Amino acid sequence: MLLPEHQQILTHFQAELQQLIAQTAQSNPEFQQLQASFLQLQQRFQQQILLLPDDALRAEEQTQLQAYQTEMNRLMRLLAVDISFLQTARQSVKQQQRQAQIQQRLSGLLQFCQALLAGHSIRDGG
Repeated sequence: MLLPEHQQILTHFQAELQQLIAQTAQSNPEFQQLQASFLQLQQRFQQQILLLPDDALRAEEQTQLQAYQTEMNRLMRLLAVDISFLQTARQSVKQQQRQAQIQQRLSGLLQFCQALLAGHSIRDGG
């Protein structure tokens, strides 16, 4: 479904996602570093993933790409909220809950990347 240059962009984004997943898996992640990594990921997403040109794709593929972009954008917005809530969490239990939520959203983004790279339709369940 995607051109090789689009696949390369998604592969780089996927690598950044995996790094952020590793950061959030730490028992007590450094918030400033976590936030900086997320902001870098968010910037790449906004400048590259959301702007993937779809003019070389068939109409159905364009629709599928836009559906993935919409769902990924939704997860990125929710992730931004979760990361800000992680900073304000005072209790260890709340921090762990926030970290788990962040990891879940990052995993969802990773699954969308993998599905796009594999050429799956969003109706196939990603």
